[in-house]
Amino acid sequence: MKLRFLGAIGEVGRAAILVETREARILLDYGVKPSEPEPLFPGHISPKDLDAVVITHAHLDHSGAAPLLMLNGGVKVYATDMTFKLCDILLRDFLKLSGYYVPYEVLEVEELIRRGVRVEYGETVRVKDAEITFLDAGHIPGSLQVLVNADKTLLYTGDYSIVRTRLLSGARDIPRDADVVVTESTYALTEHPHRQELEKEFAKSVKEVMELGGRVLVPAFAVARSQEIMCVLEAHGIRKNVSLDGMAVKVLDLFLENREYIDGYQLLYSAAKHVSRVNDRRKRRRAAEKPGVIISPAGMLKGGPAAFYVERIFDDPYSAIFLVSFQIPGTPGARLLEEGKLTIRGEDVQVRSRVRQFLFSAHSGRSELREVLRRMRSDARVFVIHGEPDACKDLASYARDELGLDARVPEKAVEYEV
Repeated sequence: MKLRFLGAIGEVGRAAILVETREARILLDYGVKPSEPEPLFPGHISPKDLDAVVITHAHLDHSGAAPLLMLNGGVKVYATDMTFKLCDILLRDFLKLSGYYVPYEVLEVEELIRRGVRVEYGETVRVKDAEITFLDAGHIPGSLQVLVNADKTLLYTGDYSIVRTRLLSGARDIPRDADVVVTESTYALTEHPHRQELEKEFAKSVKEVMELGGRVLVPAFAVARSQEIMCVLEAHGIRKNVSLDGMAVKVLDLFLENREYIDGYQLLYSAAKHVSRVNDRRKRRRAAEKPGVIISPAGMLKGGPAAFYVERIFDDPYSAIFLVSFQIPGTPGARLLEEGKLTIRGEDVQVRSRVRQFLFSAHSGRSELREVLRRMRSDARVFVIHGEPDACKDLASYARDELGLDARVPEKAVEYEV
C-alpha cells in the first residue's frame, strides 16, 4: 500500500489523501481551504486515474474540490446520504460566494450529487483488491471514518469526536488494529472544557442577558453548531424568543427529515417547535429589536445574517455577542475577541455589548486524540495531518516519544510505502 498526501499538511483545509493498493487508486476527501482573495485547492489528480473517491463529510475543507472530479465523465464518489444533501447546500453557497475563483460550476455540483454512491455506517464496499468500510466519525451528521483493507489495513479518522453532544453520541467504533493510522490533529494543543460545565455556563450567561432585557447574538456555523445550540438552550429551559436565521434554517429542516443521523432527535424536534424561523427581512428586523436569542451564521462573523444583527447590537451594553466556536486568526470574530472592535459599514467601531467565547467543538481535543492513539497497535504507523504546524508536530511527537509508535507529519506529494 502507498500513500500520497495532496493537502492538509500543517494546515486545516484541503484534505486529500491518495491511497494506492496493488490494483486500486482511492482518494480520501478532496477539499479546499477558504482563503482571501481566492480559495486554495489540493494537489491535482485526474479522475481517470482513480477507481473511487470517499468524502468523509460535507465541510468544504473535505468536499470543496470534489466537483472537479466530475469534469471529464466523473468517478465513483462514496459518502452518506446526509453528506451529499449537505454538500448540495454548502457547495452551492461556496459557488455563490467564491464562484469567480472556482474552476467548476453548478452543473458539476449537480452531477456529484446525482451520481454519488450513498453508503451507510458499517457498510463495506469492494473496489478491485480493496475493501472500504464506512464508520461513524461523530463529527457532524453523516460524517465518516474510513477503513481501507487490502494488503495492509489503513484507518483514516477524518474529522472525529468521541465526546457525546446534544446532537450526536460521538464515534464509538474506532478500529484498534490498523497497520496505518491517518489522524487529524486540529485541537492537538487544546484541552476542550467539560461539555456539561460548558453548557451550564453558556445557558447561565444567556439568561443573565435576557433578564436585563438584552439581546444575545450567537454567531454559529450553519451545519450542526446552530442546531446544537438550539438543543442546549432547549435542554436548559430557554425556549422563549429564540430565533434561527440564514442557512441554519435549511439545515435544521434537513436534520428533521433525516432522523437516523441525529442521536438527539427528540430534543432537536422539541427545540424546533419553539424556535422562530427567520426567512424574510421583516422577521429579521423584528428578531433584532426584541429581547431574546438569535442564532445565525456566519460563525466567525464573516458575512451572513449575523452581520445584520451585529450592526444593531454592538453599541448596546445590555446585549451580548456569544461566539460558540474557534475563531480563525484574521476573521472578524477573532478581532472582536482580541481588540473588542468590529468594522461596521466600513468604519472601525468599539463594541460596547458583552462579548464572550464558549468553545463548543465537533473535534476531539488534546486528551481525546491522545486517548485514541493509546488504543492503537504498538507497531502501527501514524501520519498526523489536518492541524496547524505546531499541532501536527505535537501529536506526532507524543505518539513517537510516549507511545513508541512510528509517527510523523508527512510531506506534501511524497509517496510513502506502508
